[in-house]
Amino acid sequence: MLEHCRTHQELWGGVNRTLDGWFEARKQLLVEYSALCQRLDDMESPALKARLRRFCQSLMDYVSTGHFEVYEQLETESKRYQDKEALLLGSRLYKQLQSCTEVVLDFDQRYTQLDNLGSLARDLSKLGLCLEKRFFVEDSMVSVMHDAHREQAA
Repeated sequence: MLEHCRTHQELWGGVNRTLDGWFEARKQLLVEYSALCQRLDDMESPALKARLRRFCQSLMDYVSTGHFEVYEQLETESKRYQDKEALLLGSRLYKQLQSCTEVVLDFDQRYTQLDNLGSLARDLSKLGLCLEKRFFVEDSMVSVMHDAHREQAA
């Protein structure tokens, strides 16, 4: 029985630590996004360019962590609990993230070089809407593929 408890603690502890770190990264990303949006008055400012560079890095780190750590762990957990419904719903939700991922990649590609900031305000607005949708879908995935197993883990 003790071994069973350790197995669940390792499983849930790992997923929970990953999720906690990821949600903390999301919070930091939103802080950086807000700070960047408030500083659009001088497009040639070195401070703005430094913020934009940091934001692009944080954005790519956040999305990469989601795709290559969080979603994989959620899928593994659902498979472990043989939750076919969660896997199906998770797959559908994951597909919804793809369009936002494309927006993120386009934004990063456009602004990593800091060559032309003329449409930055418009692109930040588009990105903000995309991130809002992404966060909702990600939260739904966590609910369906992780939170739904709390009773089974207990």
